[in-house]
Amino acid sequence: MLIALDARCQGSEHIKTGRPCQDFTKAAANYWKTNAYAIVADGHGGEKYFRSAEGSRLAVSSAAEAMNKVLKELLFYIKKKEVSVIDKSLKNLCSRILLLWREKVKAHFTENPLSEEELKLCEELKINIPVGEDDIFMLYGSTLLSSVYFENYEFWFSLQIGDGKTYILKEDGAVVTPKELENEKAAFGVTPSLCGKNAIEEFLYTFGFEKIAGICVMSDGLTDSFDLEKLPDFLISIKNNAIQDNEKTKTELNKYLPKLSEQGSGDDISIAGIFVKERKGYV
Repeated sequence: MLIALDARCQGSEHIKTGRPCQDFTKAAANYWKTNAYAIVADGHGGEKYFRSAEGSRLAVSSAAEAMNKVLKELLFYIKKKEVSVIDKSLKNLCSRILLLWREKVKAHFTENPLSEEELKLCEELKINIPVGEDDIFMLYGSTLLSSVYFENYEFWFSLQIGDGKTYILKEDGAVVTPKELENEKAAFGVTPSLCGKNAIEEFLYTFGFEKIAGICVMSDGLTDSFDLEKLPDFLISIKNNAIQDNEKTKTELNKYLPKLSEQGSGDDISIAGIFVKERKGYV
């Protein structure tokens, strides 16, 4: 049985400067609680990304929508363990998410013309009016992390563009980050984004056939605010508490994250997770 949890908070520095929370999250299990997904998006904080709070919301909805459409299709290949086809399907999923996000961004921009204040910002930032397509995407710039677990088939996958972290909670108690999702550009202060011209080439993804205890995805606001050596224990604690009482755990996290932001990076913080709860009499 799978339990899905997500929590986020507005960063303490964002509160001081009057900026909205630019992180967005979603986690959900299917009706039978046999597969679930966890998604986090982190809108960029720079001045030129002034609609990134909306961009992160659209990123999460695009990922959820795209995944819901392909999970049944993917399940067919998971059952047969056709690794090469699964790899191709996940690459196509990244393309679907990106295209859907761009469609949603363009629709939102059309339905919500730039305000006078936003027009002034464009002038200050030397963004041409009318705003070109590439600049529209830039205004909504966001990262994205998403993970799925199929409990019955002991199969998981994760995809990512930009910074943030994905952690796999192993059956033996180990907590690890997939090497395939390590972003080399981030080490040089460059963050790949959904708004980038080469976004499709900068998606990272990985998958595995193994029984796990859970998966967590999180924005860099959390990893920059937490002692990374203690983070595995923190995630295991969240898992254990969520299994006992998911709603209480989510409430407590939503209370704790603002304090963590204030003591740490001051950035928005978001986390989403999938955790395995053994069914009584379930084999």
